[in-house]
Amino acid sequence: MIEKNNWSEINNNISEIKDKIKSSINENDLTSDLKDSLKNTIASANTTLNELKRNIEKTVTDEEIKKDAKNVISKIVSELENNLDELTSKVSDYFEHKSSNEEE
Repeated sequence: MIEKNNWSEINNNISEIKDKIKSSINENDLTSDLKDSLKNTIASANTTLNELKRNIEKTVTDEEIKKDAKNVISKIVSELENNLDELTSKVSDYFEHKSSNEEE
């Protein structure tokens, strides 16, 4: 009878470990997807803003307006970079915190 209980306990432990591994794999995939999505968003925004700069350079003749427009675009780029850095940090912290809580 004790032997049956031991096997049952071992089977339960294996099942728990299997579930933890599945969960970890899913979280790693989610983290990877989020990182890829952020990279794509950054690349898309960068492309759009570069096109806007080129269009301003080609079409705007007033140098003061051109300079002001470029400054605005630079501020937008800076703000986007700061927000994306903050978001990336928060996402990383969330998954690190969640992983450390599950290990306990």
